[in-house]
Amino acid sequence: MLRRTDGTRRSVAVMAATTAAALTFGLAACGGSGPKNKDGLGKSAAFSVKDRKQFPMLSGTTLDGAKLDMASYKGKVMVVNIWGSWCDPCQQEAPYLEHANEAYRDKGVQFVGIDTRDNTGQAQAFVKAKQISYPNLVDDGNETLLSKLAGITSLASVPSTMIIDKNGDLAWRALQPVSFTDLSTALDTVLSGQ
Repeated sequence: MLRRTDGTRRSVAVMAATTAAALTFGLAACGGSGPKNKDGLGKSAAFSVKDRKQFPMLSGTTLDGAKLDMASYKGKVMVVNIWGSWCDPCQQEAPYLEHANEAYRDKGVQFVGIDTRDNTGQAQAFVKAKQISYPNLVDDGNETLLSKLAGITSLASVPSTMIIDKNGDLAWRALQPVSFTDLSTALDTVLSGQ
C-alpha cells in the first residue's frame, strides 16, 4: 500500500472501493442480476425435446468424501442444483429442494448438488443444518466442474437449478432461487415426457 501523509484517508478510501467491488461481485454471483446475465441466458426456461442439449455427466468427490459419477444415474431424471453456503438465496431455497427430493425420490428422480466457491466445513454445516439428504459434488476453487457447464448454464448465477431428462439432456433451467411449486411443476412436465 502506498503511504502518504493522508495515509489513513487513503486506506479508508481503498477499503471502501474494495468493499463496494466485492459486494457488486457477490450480488451478481449470487442470484444473478436482471432478466439476463452476462451469458445471455434468461432467468428460467423449459426446452422442447427437439431443442435440448446434452448435459455433461460430471464426476468428482462429494462433501462427505465419497466418489460420485453422475453417469451412474443414467435413465433417471436428475435435478442439479449449484449452490454455496455463502449465498443467502441458496439458504432460502434449500428446504424446497429437499422437499422436492423427498417427494420425487420414488418417481425415479435423483437430486445432485454442486457446492461451489465454498469452505468445506461451512458447506458441510449448511448441508447438516438444512437436512439435505442428496449427494453434493464439490467444485474446486478453480471451478473445474462448473467450467464443463459453459453454454448449459450461467457460470455466474448461484443458485441455479437444472432438470436433466432420462436421455441426459437439459430439459429445464432456472438461474434464480426456486420454490417447491416451480420445481414440482417443471419435474411433472419432464416426467410426463414433454
